Amino acid sequence: MPKTDTTKIPAPIYAAAGAGDLAIERLRKVPAKVAELQDRFQTEFPGRVNVFQDRITARVAELPAIVAEFRQRVVDTDTDKLRESARRNAGVVRTNAQAAQERAAAIYAELVARGTQVVSRTIPGSNDMLVAEVYAAPATDAAATDEVLDGEVTGTPTAKPAKKVAKKATKKA
Repeated sequence: MPKTDTTKIPAPIYAAAGAGDLAIERLRKVPAKVAELQDRFQTEFPGRVNVFQDRITARVAELPAIVAEFRQRVVDTDTDKLRESARRNAGVVRTNAQAAQERAAAIYAELVARGTQVVSRTIPGSNDMLVAEVYAAPATDAAATDEVLDGEVTGTPTAKPAKKVAKKATKKA
């Protein structure tokens, strides 16, 4: 029985596949959302402009009082209170950063799981080794050779003319 060389696809590739699937799912909802927002904009925008103009006019009239209040706050500032507040805020930021890190790890795990499902439903026998094609950009315009690097994800790429690789890809499909 011939030995088949199978490799496990790395989790970042599954995460990328999951993110792509999620993006496609969300992009399918965009046309309906755009139409809804366009209708809402046409009906609500004129009234909101008038409200904002009134608010801006009122705020401009209050500016001298606001500036005077800020000047007084600067004079009355207690540096010890500021230090204590900064320490307290640093603790809150640290706690929030840890929570964000945990949430990011959970999202990554969800994307990997979603990507695993995407790969398994789109690639029959997804445990088999995938073949990657990498298009090499020419170093200069004069050195353009119209070559494609072809090889396995874990192997060493070999240069082949792009036309042959394109024909091979269409025959597979």
